Amino acid sequence: MQSHPLARRFGTCAFILAAGLCTAAAASPAAAPKAIVTATLTSRGPVIAGPHMWRPGAARIAVVSHVPDEELTLLRFRPGYSYARFLADGAHAQGHTAAARAALQRIFAETVFDGGVDLFTGQSASFAVTVRPGTYYLGEMTSRPHFTRIRIVGTPDTSQLASTAFITATDSGYRLGRGALPANGAITIRNAGARPHRLNLIPVKRGTTRAELGAYLRKTGGRDNASPPPFALKGPQLGIADLSPHQQMQLSYKLSPGEYALIDFDQNMTNGRPEALEGMYAIATLR
Repeated sequence: MQSHPLARRFGTCAFILAAGLCTAAAASPAAAPKAIVTATLTSRGPVIAGPHMWRPGAARIAVVSHVPDEELTLLRFRPGYSYARFLADGAHAQGHTAAARAALQRIFAETVFDGGVDLFTGQSASFAVTVRPGTYYLGEMTSRPHFTRIRIVGTPDTSQLASTAFITATDSGYRLGRGALPANGAITIRNAGARPHRLNLIPVKRGTTRAELGAYLRKTGGRDNASPPPFALKGPQLGIADLSPHQQMQLSYKLSPGEYALIDFDQNMTNGRPEALEGMYAIATLR
C-alpha cells in the first residue's frame, strides 16, 4: 500500500511533479480579512508571528516558505483525542504494517483538518478559515512535528470570507465553477465528500486534456513520486493541506496564467487506493 502524504509528512518529503519551480508572490488580500498571524516555514520548523488567542469568525494566516515542499496546516481534535495521542499515532503511522494503517486511520477519524497550504522555497500565499471557540493547532507535520496551540475565545469577528471562484471536492472528482480560476486572487475550496481531500495545482502545457492526465496517473499508479509527465511545465505550483469532510477554506495566491493539473495525492482510507485513481484530478485554466 502506498504511504499516505500525512505519514510522509511525519517522515520524508513529498514529490515535485514539475521539472522546476519559480518564486510565487503573495496574493492580494482583498478577498479575505487581514492576516491574524504570519507563519514562516524554515528548516527548524515554522516561526509563528502574531497572537495565540483569536476571536471566533474569519481568520487568515499568511505563509512564506524558506524550505522546499513543506506545508502549514490548521487542525483540531474531536472530543477524547489529544495532541499527545496525535503525535504518537503519527510516529506509528510510518510504513505498510497493519499497525501503521490503524494509526493513520485513527488520525483521520479523530482529527478535523481545517485546511492549510503546501509551498515551495521562496513562495508565499495565505489561507483563511472560519474558526469557532475552542482549541486549534497550527504547524507542520514533519519528522519532528511542530505545532502552536491556538485558543479561540471572545466576541465573534464579523469579517466574512468572500471569493468568486469555487472548487468543490467530492469523493469522485472536482467540481469547478464556470469560467477560469484567478491566477492572482482567492478561491474557496469545499470538501463535499465523506473523505479528507487535498489539492495540488501544477502547471501543464496548454491543450493538455483530462484524459491525458488520467492516463498518466493510471500508468504511474497515482504515485506522487513518479517521473514528470511530458506535459509538465516548469513554473510555480502550490497546494493545500488536507481538508476534512464538510470543511471549506479560502486560498489566496499568485501563480502564472495558464493551464494547471488539479490532483489529490491523498490515499483513500477505505481501500488504500490513491485518490487520484478514484477520479480526483482535473484540468483548469488560470487567468
